[in-house]
Amino acid sequence: GQDIGNNMKLAKTHESSFNGHGKAINAISWNCDGKKLATGSSDQTARVWTIESHKEGRELVLEDHKEGVEGLSWSPTNSDILATASSDKIVRLWDIRAKKSFKIDAEDDVLNVSFSPDGTMLMISDKSENVRLIDIRSNKNKTLANLSFDKEYWVNELVWHGNNCVLMCAGRQKLDTQEKGIVEVIRVDAAQDAEGDRLKSVHNFVAHTANCTAIAMDRSGSHFATGAYDGSSCLWDANEIVCLRPVCSSLEEGVGCLSFSHDGQILAGVADVERPSASSRKLIDLCQVSTGETIMKLETRSFARKLAWHPSQTLLAYGGEKIAQEQDRYDRNRSEVPVTVVTLQVK
Repeated sequence: GQDIGNNMKLAKTHESSFNGHGKAINAISWNCDGKKLATGSSDQTARVWTIESHKEGRELVLEDHKEGVEGLSWSPTNSDILATASSDKIVRLWDIRAKKSFKIDAEDDVLNVSFSPDGTMLMISDKSENVRLIDIRSNKNKTLANLSFDKEYWVNELVWHGNNCVLMCAGRQKLDTQEKGIVEVIRVDAAQDAEGDRLKSVHNFVAHTANCTAIAMDRSGSHFATGAYDGSSCLWDANEIVCLRPVCSSLEEGVGCLSFSHDGQILAGVADVERPSASSRKLIDLCQVSTGETIMKLETRSFARKLAWHPSQTLLAYGGEKIAQEQDRYDRNRSEVPVTVVTLQVK
Protein backbone atom coordinates (compact mmCIF):
# COMPACT_ATOMS: atom_id res chain seq x y z
CA GLY A 1 0.00 0.00 0.00
CA GLN A 2 1.00 3.60 -0.41
CA ASP A 3 0.63 6.27 2.23
CA ILE A 4 0.99 9.69 0.68
CA GLY A 5 -1.77 11.77 2.25
CA ASN A 6 -2.73 11.97 5.90
CA ASN A 7 -5.54 9.76 7.23
CA MET A 8 -6.56 7.44 4.42
CA LYS A 9 -4.43 4.59 3.09
CA LEU A 10 -5.22 2.39 0.11
CA ALA A 11 -3.89 -1.00 -0.91
CA LYS A 12 -4.51 -2.97 -4.09
CA THR A 13 -5.67 -6.48 -3.15
CA HIS A 14 -6.75 -7.99 -6.46
CA GLU A 15 -6.78 -7.32 -10.18
CA SER A 16 -8.63 -9.05 -13.05
CA SER A 17 -8.36 -8.31 -16.76
CA PHE A 18 -10.88 -9.19 -19.47
CA ASN A 19 -9.96 -9.32 -23.15
CA GLY A 20 -12.24 -8.86 -26.14
CA HIS A 21 -12.03 -5.37 -27.58
CA GLY A 22 -9.79 -4.95 -30.62
CA LYS A 23 -9.41 -1.17 -30.46
CA ALA A 24 -9.36 1.65 -27.91
CA ILE A 25 -11.99 1.71 -25.15
CA ASN A 26 -13.82 5.06 -25.18
CA ALA A 27 -16.39 4.55 -22.40
CA ILE A 28 -16.85 2.38 -19.30
CA SER A 29 -19.69 2.14 -16.79
CA TRP A 30 -21.15 -0.18 -14.11
CA ASN A 31 -24.87 -0.89 -14.06
CA CYS A 32 -26.97 0.14 -11.06
CA ASP A 33 -26.61 -3.14 -9.14
CA GLY A 34 -22.88 -3.43 -9.85
CA LYS A 35 -23.11 -6.91 -11.39
CA LYS A 36 -22.38 -5.84 -14.96
CA LEU A 37 -19.74 -3.61 -16.51
CA ALA A 38 -20.23 -2.10 -19.97
CA THR A 39 -17.48 -0.87 -22.27
CA GLY A 40 -17.69 0.92 -25.62
CA SER A 41 -14.89 0.81 -28.15
CA SER A 42 -13.59 2.13 -31.46
CA ASP A 43 -13.95 -1.49 -32.68
CA GLN A 44 -17.68 -0.65 -33.22
CA THR A 45 -18.88 -2.85 -30.35
CA ALA A 46 -20.11 -2.39 -26.85
CA ARG A 47 -19.46 -5.27 -24.48
CA VAL A 48 -21.20 -6.19 -21.26
CA TRP A 49 -19.08 -8.14 -18.77
CA THR A 50 -20.73 -10.07 -15.95
CA ILE A 51 -18.29 -9.63 -13.10
CA GLU A 52 -18.78 -12.05 -10.23
CA SER A 53 -16.36 -12.05 -7.36
CA HIS A 54 -13.03 -12.58 -9.08
CA LYS A 55 -14.37 -15.14 -11.56
CA GLU A 56 -13.57 -14.68 -15.23
CA GLY A 57 -16.22 -12.36 -16.63
CA ARG A 58 -18.86 -13.63 -19.00
CA GLU A 59 -19.23 -11.31 -21.93
CA LEU A 60 -22.04 -10.17 -24.20
CA VAL A 61 -21.11 -8.41 -27.45
CA LEU A 62 -23.48 -5.72 -28.79
CA GLU A 63 -22.78 -5.28 -32.48
CA ASP A 64 -25.46 -3.07 -34.08
CA HIS A 65 -23.33 0.09 -34.47
CA LYS A 66 -21.53 0.76 -37.74
CA GLU A 67 -18.85 3.07 -36.30
CA GLY A 68 -17.01 3.39 -32.98
CA VAL A 69 -18.98 3.49 -29.72
CA GLU A 70 -18.11 6.82 -28.07
CA GLY A 71 -20.32 6.87 -24.99
CA LEU A 72 -22.63 4.72 -22.89
CA SER A 73 -24.96 5.03 -19.92
CA TRP A 74 -26.90 2.48 -17.87
CA SER A 75 -30.42 3.13 -16.65
CA PRO A 76 -30.25 4.05 -12.95
CA THR A 77 -33.55 2.23 -12.34
CA ASN A 78 -33.29 -0.92 -14.50
CA SER A 79 -30.12 -3.01 -14.37
CA ASP A 80 -30.67 -4.44 -17.89
CA ILE A 81 -31.20 -1.22 -19.88
CA LEU A 82 -28.14 0.33 -21.54
CA ALA A 83 -27.81 3.30 -23.92
CA THR A 84 -24.89 3.46 -26.37
CA ALA A 85 -23.79 6.46 -28.47
CA SER A 86 -21.80 6.14 -31.66
CA SER A 87 -20.04 7.99 -34.47
CA ASP A 88 -22.61 6.34 -36.78
CA LYS A 89 -25.00 9.18 -35.70
CA ILE A 90 -27.18 6.77 -33.74
CA VAL A 91 -28.01 6.19 -30.08
CA ARG A 92 -29.15 2.66 -29.29
CA LEU A 93 -31.23 1.70 -26.29
CA TRP A 94 -30.59 -1.94 -25.39
CA ASP A 95 -32.46 -4.45 -23.33
CA ILE A 96 -29.49 -6.72 -22.76
CA ARG A 97 -31.65 -9.71 -21.75
CA ALA A 98 -33.21 -9.71 -25.24
CA LYS A 99 -29.97 -8.44 -26.90
CA LYS A 100 -32.21 -6.11 -28.94
CA SER A 101 -31.92 -2.38 -29.39
CA PHE A 102 -34.16 0.57 -30.24
CA LYS A 103 -32.56 3.07 -32.56
CA ILE A 104 -32.62 6.84 -31.97
CA ASP A 105 -31.26 8.86 -34.91
CA ALA A 106 -29.12 11.94 -34.40
CA GLU A 107 -27.87 14.55 -36.84
CA ASP A 108 -24.15 14.03 -36.25
CA ASP A 109 -21.68 11.69 -34.53
CA VAL A 110 -22.96 11.18 -30.97
CA LEU A 111 -20.24 11.65 -28.36
CA ASN A 112 -22.14 11.57 -25.06
CA VAL A 113 -25.23 9.89 -23.67
CA SER A 114 -26.48 10.13 -20.09
CA PHE A 115 -29.59 8.80 -18.33
CA SER A 116 -31.52 11.12 -16.02
CA PRO A 117 -31.50 9.97 -12.37
CA ASP A 118 -35.13 8.80 -12.60
CA GLY A 119 -34.40 6.76 -15.75
CA THR A 120 -37.03 8.47 -17.93
CA MET A 121 -34.83 10.67 -20.13
CA LEU A 122 -31.58 10.68 -22.05
CA MET A 123 -29.36 13.68 -22.62
CA ILE A 124 -27.09 13.36 -25.65
CA SER A 125 -24.52 15.60 -27.29
CA ASP A 126 -23.03 15.37 -30.77
CA LYS A 127 -20.04 16.50 -32.77
CA SER A 128 -21.88 19.65 -33.95
CA GLU A 129 -22.13 20.74 -30.28
CA ASN A 130 -25.89 20.09 -30.05
CA VAL A 131 -27.37 18.93 -26.74
CA ARG A 132 -30.65 17.06 -26.93
CA LEU A 133 -33.19 15.83 -24.36
CA ILE A 134 -35.03 12.60 -25.25
CA ASP A 135 -38.04 11.15 -23.43
CA ILE A 136 -37.69 7.35 -23.47
CA ARG A 137 -40.91 6.51 -21.59
CA SER A 138 -43.24 4.10 -23.43
CA ASN A 139 -40.60 3.58 -26.18
CA LYS A 140 -41.61 6.71 -28.05
CA ASN A 141 -38.09 8.13 -27.83
CA LYS A 142 -39.37 11.62 -28.47
CA THR A 143 -37.05 14.62 -28.63
CA LEU A 144 -38.26 17.13 -26.06
CA ALA A 145 -35.71 19.87 -26.66
CA ASN A 146 -32.46 20.87 -28.36
CA LEU A 147 -29.77 23.36 -27.40
CA SER A 148 -27.06 24.31 -29.87
CA PHE A 149 -23.62 25.51 -28.81
CA ASP A 150 -22.16 25.51 -32.33
CA LYS A 151 -19.44 28.17 -32.86
CA GLU A 152 -19.56 28.88 -29.11
CA TYR A 153 -18.32 25.80 -27.21
CA TRP A 154 -16.78 22.40 -27.63
CA VAL A 155 -19.16 20.28 -25.59
CA ASN A 156 -17.04 17.67 -23.79
CA GLU A 157 -19.03 15.87 -21.06
CA LEU A 158 -22.43 16.06 -19.36
CA VAL A 159 -23.55 15.06 -15.85
CA TRP A 160 -26.97 15.27 -14.21
CA HIS A 161 -27.45 17.07 -10.91
CA GLY A 162 -30.86 15.79 -9.85
CA ASN A 163 -33.62 15.41 -12.46
CA ASN A 164 -33.89 19.11 -13.23
CA CYS A 165 -30.35 20.17 -13.94
CA VAL A 166 -27.42 19.13 -16.13
CA LEU A 167 -23.86 20.39 -15.84
CA MET A 168 -21.94 20.50 -19.10
CA CYS A 169 -18.19 20.96 -19.26
CA ALA A 170 -16.92 22.68 -22.34
CA GLY A 171 -14.22 24.74 -24.00
CA ARG A 172 -14.76 28.14 -25.51
CA GLN A 173 -14.10 28.07 -29.25
CA LYS A 174 -13.05 31.71 -29.57
CA LEU A 175 -9.30 31.92 -30.02
CA ASP A 176 -8.84 35.27 -28.30
CA THR A 177 -10.30 34.34 -24.90
CA GLN A 178 -7.87 33.68 -22.09
CA GLU A 179 -10.25 31.55 -20.03
CA LYS A 180 -11.42 28.59 -22.06
CA GLY A 181 -12.71 26.06 -19.51
CA ILE A 182 -16.41 26.56 -18.90
CA VAL A 183 -19.10 24.73 -16.96
CA GLU A 184 -22.59 25.51 -18.23
CA VAL A 185 -25.59 24.91 -15.96
CA ILE A 186 -28.64 23.77 -17.95
CA ARG A 187 -32.10 23.66 -16.39
CA VAL A 188 -34.27 20.73 -17.48
CA ASP A 189 -38.07 20.83 -17.40
CA ALA A 190 -39.46 17.49 -18.53
CA ALA A 191 -42.96 17.84 -17.08
CA GLN A 192 -45.63 16.66 -19.54
CA ASP A 193 -47.29 20.08 -19.50
CA ALA A 194 -44.11 22.12 -19.56
CA GLU A 195 -44.44 25.46 -21.30
CA GLY A 196 -41.52 27.34 -22.78
CA ASP A 197 -37.97 26.02 -22.90
CA ARG A 198 -37.49 22.50 -21.60
CA LEU A 199 -33.73 23.02 -21.81
CA LYS A 200 -32.40 26.39 -20.76
CA SER A 201 -28.88 27.62 -20.01
CA VAL A 202 -29.24 29.42 -16.72
CA HIS A 203 -25.67 30.04 -15.64
CA ASN A 204 -22.07 29.42 -16.63
CA PHE A 205 -18.76 29.93 -14.93
CA VAL A 206 -15.06 29.67 -15.70
CA ALA A 207 -13.76 26.45 -14.14
CA HIS A 208 -10.27 26.36 -15.68
CA THR A 209 -8.14 28.54 -17.93
CA ALA A 210 -7.77 25.60 -20.37
CA ASN A 211 -10.54 23.67 -22.14
CA CYS A 212 -12.61 21.78 -19.52
CA THR A 213 -12.44 18.13 -20.65
CA ALA A 214 -13.93 16.03 -17.84
CA ILE A 215 -16.66 16.32 -15.21
CA ALA A 216 -17.97 13.91 -12.56
CA MET A 217 -20.70 14.18 -9.89
CA ASP A 218 -20.62 12.28 -6.63
CA ARG A 219 -23.58 10.02 -5.80
CA SER A 220 -24.98 12.32 -3.13
CA GLY A 221 -24.99 15.30 -5.51
CA SER A 222 -23.06 17.43 -3.01
CA HIS A 223 -19.79 17.67 -4.93
CA PHE A 224 -18.58 17.56 -8.49
CA ALA A 225 -15.10 17.57 -9.99
CA THR A 226 -13.78 19.07 -13.22
CA GLY A 227 -10.59 18.40 -15.15
CA ALA A 228 -8.92 20.40 -17.90
CA TYR A 229 -6.61 20.11 -20.87
CA ASP A 230 -3.72 21.61 -18.87
CA GLY A 231 -3.80 18.75 -16.33
CA SER A 232 -5.54 20.69 -13.56
CA SER A 233 -8.53 19.28 -11.67
CA CYS A 234 -10.79 20.95 -9.14
CA LEU A 235 -13.36 19.82 -6.54
CA TRP A 236 -16.54 21.93 -6.33
CA ASP A 237 -19.39 22.38 -3.88
CA ALA A 238 -22.33 21.50 -6.15
CA ASN A 239 -24.85 23.71 -4.39
CA GLU A 240 -22.80 26.84 -3.87
CA ILE A 241 -20.75 26.32 -7.07
CA VAL A 242 -17.50 27.26 -5.39
CA CYS A 243 -14.13 25.60 -5.95
CA LEU A 244 -13.09 23.86 -2.72
CA ARG A 245 -9.65 22.57 -3.60
CA PRO A 246 -7.40 21.24 -6.36
CA VAL A 247 -7.48 17.44 -6.72
CA CYS A 248 -5.61 14.68 -8.63
CA SER A 249 -2.56 16.94 -8.81
CA SER A 250 -0.21 14.21 -10.08
CA LEU A 251 -1.85 14.30 -13.52
CA GLU A 252 0.44 16.29 -15.81
CA GLU A 253 -1.40 16.09 -19.10
CA GLY A 254 -4.98 16.75 -20.19
CA VAL A 255 -7.49 15.11 -17.86
CA GLY A 256 -9.39 12.37 -19.69
CA CYS A 257 -11.74 11.06 -17.02
CA LEU A 258 -12.74 11.57 -13.38
CA SER A 259 -14.86 9.30 -11.17
CA PHE A 260 -16.00 9.40 -7.52
CA SER A 261 -16.06 6.26 -5.38
CA HIS A 262 -19.51 5.13 -4.17
CA ASP A 263 -19.10 6.85 -0.78
CA GLY A 264 -17.70 10.05 -2.29
CA GLN A 265 -14.41 9.72 -0.39
CA ILE A 266 -12.02 8.94 -3.25
CA LEU A 267 -11.72 10.63 -6.63
CA ALA A 268 -9.95 8.73 -9.41
CA GLY A 269 -8.45 10.68 -12.29
CA VAL A 270 -6.58 9.72 -15.41
CA ALA A 271 -4.79 11.73 -18.09
CA ASP A 272 -5.66 11.49 -21.77
CA VAL A 273 -2.35 11.55 -23.61
CA GLU A 274 -2.89 12.11 -27.32
CA ARG A 275 -0.30 9.66 -28.62
CA PRO A 276 0.62 7.21 -25.90
CA SER A 277 4.08 5.68 -26.14
CA ALA A 278 5.95 3.33 -23.84
CA SER A 279 7.47 6.31 -22.03
CA SER A 280 4.06 7.80 -21.19
CA ARG A 281 3.23 7.45 -17.52
CA LYS A 282 0.56 4.82 -17.04
CA LEU A 283 -0.88 5.98 -13.73
CA ILE A 284 -4.30 6.60 -12.21
CA ASP A 285 -4.33 9.29 -9.51
CA LEU A 286 -6.44 8.24 -6.49
CA CYS A 287 -7.10 11.30 -4.37
CA GLN A 288 -8.74 11.77 -0.97
CA VAL A 289 -11.70 14.09 -1.56
CA SER A 290 -11.63 15.65 1.92
CA THR A 291 -8.00 16.81 1.64
CA GLY A 292 -7.23 16.85 -2.10
CA GLU A 293 -4.12 14.73 -1.38
CA THR A 294 -3.10 11.95 -3.74
CA ILE A 295 -3.21 8.75 -1.65
CA MET A 296 -2.16 6.30 -4.35
CA LYS A 297 -0.76 6.32 -7.85
CA LEU A 298 -2.13 3.16 -9.39
CA GLU A 299 0.04 1.65 -12.13
CA THR A 300 -2.02 0.34 -15.01
CA ARG A 301 -1.64 -2.52 -17.48
CA SER A 302 -2.88 -0.72 -20.56
CA PHE A 303 -2.89 2.96 -21.32
CA ALA A 304 -5.94 3.87 -19.21
CA ARG A 305 -8.26 6.49 -20.73
CA LYS A 306 -11.60 5.90 -19.03
CA LEU A 307 -12.42 4.65 -15.55
CA ALA A 308 -15.45 4.00 -13.35
CA TRP A 309 -15.97 3.12 -9.70
CA HIS A 310 -18.35 0.33 -8.70
CA PRO A 311 -21.68 1.62 -7.24
CA SER A 312 -21.23 -0.02 -3.81
CA GLN A 313 -17.67 -1.38 -3.43
CA THR A 314 -14.12 -0.07 -3.74
CA LEU A 315 -13.66 -1.69 -7.15
CA LEU A 316 -12.26 0.47 -9.93
CA ALA A 317 -12.65 -0.53 -13.58
CA TYR A 318 -10.57 1.03 -16.35
CA GLY A 319 -9.93 0.63 -20.05
CA GLY A 320 -7.96 2.45 -22.68
CA GLU A 321 -5.65 1.35 -25.41
CA LYS A 322 -2.50 -0.61 -26.04
CA ILE A 323 0.74 1.31 -26.07
CA ALA A 324 2.26 1.44 -29.55
CA GLN A 325 5.42 -0.51 -28.78
CA GLU A 326 3.51 -3.21 -26.93
CA GLN A 327 1.36 -4.09 -29.91
CA ASP A 328 2.64 -7.28 -31.43
CA ARG A 329 3.49 -6.50 -35.05
CA TYR A 330 3.32 -10.09 -36.20
CA ASP A 331 0.31 -11.47 -34.37
CA ARG A 332 -2.76 -9.36 -35.06
CA ASN A 333 -4.87 -11.42 -32.65
CA ARG A 334 -2.82 -10.19 -29.77
CA SER A 335 -3.71 -6.55 -30.17
CA GLU A 336 -6.65 -6.93 -27.80
CA VAL A 337 -7.26 -4.09 -25.37
CA PRO A 338 -7.95 -5.30 -21.82
CA VAL A 339 -10.65 -4.12 -19.45
CA THR A 340 -9.20 -4.22 -15.93
CA VAL A 341 -11.00 -4.35 -12.59
CA VAL A 342 -8.93 -3.51 -9.50
CA THR A 343 -10.02 -4.31 -5.93
CA LEU A 344 -8.79 -1.69 -3.46
CA GLN A 345 -8.90 -1.79 0.30
CA VAL A 346 -9.14 1.28 2.50
CA LYS A 347 -6.88 0.75 5.50
